[in-house]
Amino acid sequence: MKAAVLTKFNEPLEITDFPRPTLKSGELLVRITAAGVCGSDVHMWLGEDPRTPLPMILGHEGVGIVEDIGPDTKKTDLYGREIRIGDAVTWDRAVVCGACYFCAVKKLPNLCFNRWVYGIHKSCTEPPHLYGCYAEYIVLVRDTKVISLADWEDLDHAALVSAGCSGATAANAIELAGVSIGDNVLIQGAGPLGLYLVAYARARGARHIIVIEGAPVRIDLARRMGADIVIDFTKTTEQERREAVLSATRGIGVDAGFEAVGIPEPILEGLRLVRKGGTYISVGTAVPAGTIPVDVYHDIVSRQVRLQGAWTNDTRHILEALTVIRENPDVFASFVTHRYPLSQANEALDVMRRREVIKAVIEPGRCVSATS
Repeated sequence: MKAAVLTKFNEPLEITDFPRPTLKSGELLVRITAAGVCGSDVHMWLGEDPRTPLPMILGHEGVGIVEDIGPDTKKTDLYGREIRIGDAVTWDRAVVCGACYFCAVKKLPNLCFNRWVYGIHKSCTEPPHLYGCYAEYIVLVRDTKVISLADWEDLDHAALVSAGCSGATAANAIELAGVSIGDNVLIQGAGPLGLYLVAYARARGARHIIVIEGAPVRIDLARRMGADIVIDFTKTTEQERREAVLSATRGIGVDAGFEAVGIPEPILEGLRLVRKGGTYISVGTAVPAGTIPVDVYHDIVSRQVRLQGAWTNDTRHILEALTVIRENPDVFASFVTHRYPLSQANEALDVMRRREVIKAVIEPGRCVSATS
């Protein structure tokens, strides 16, 4: 069973053979049909994520087909539907304990003390080895929350991989901001995370959805997803962007702003475009990326602005992501601009690193070169 293994940071992944695992009760062996290449994978590949153990199989976004089920197991999904061999499934990338303070008391499993994530926290040195999605197969442990896709017709697995990461994380951010009917919303960045934010803001009845982006293909997708105003930051100054936002919001500013670019520099601009009493959420920063100076009095306190981070998601947010995909299948399929076989996992990481694509997906069963 082949997998692309990260053995050294900033070096090519190595295709490695692993033995077929012996499943324990409650476990599933899933044949990977699509693995999303996330920006977080690039950070881990480059050694920028302190959580990364070596060697490891990258990939925390996955969809696949159940190949085998552990002994004495009747596995059901979140809705109580029995999982059978041959079923298409996706799953929550995080496994949590359910018993710590954050799980049991605060109902914030994304902050669980014992949380671990496929393709991020587990080395491949110990059996069953297959803990990441850049592989032909993955082993899902007993406590993994599985979602059956057996009732999805004409299913493009590649279009669904982002639901469990950027889609779910964006759902958490929108929920934290409390976006509601009539709100004006600003989204900085129109990668997968920002595009999901557009979809959720539209679904919640936002009045004006304003996106700041520089890549033409992302600008086009933001409009298709429902953005009312898209500002190209490569052709405007910060002052011109401010004037455009204030013009669209009667001089007040947006009710909610979202950083979805993964770097801290745009945060001050976005924070200052939020109205008094509004909310600004930083959701794109997944690894340490530096600091910015904030004028606490003028930018936050005197304007009573809420500045908050959004870290990953709960399982319910994955279901929300799958819902918006089902309602907009063609647009979400357009996210996937490049598809690669497992043997070209390094090329997939590299195009994501260069930001040449919106979404790259590894399809281990693919036998031809990358397509767009």
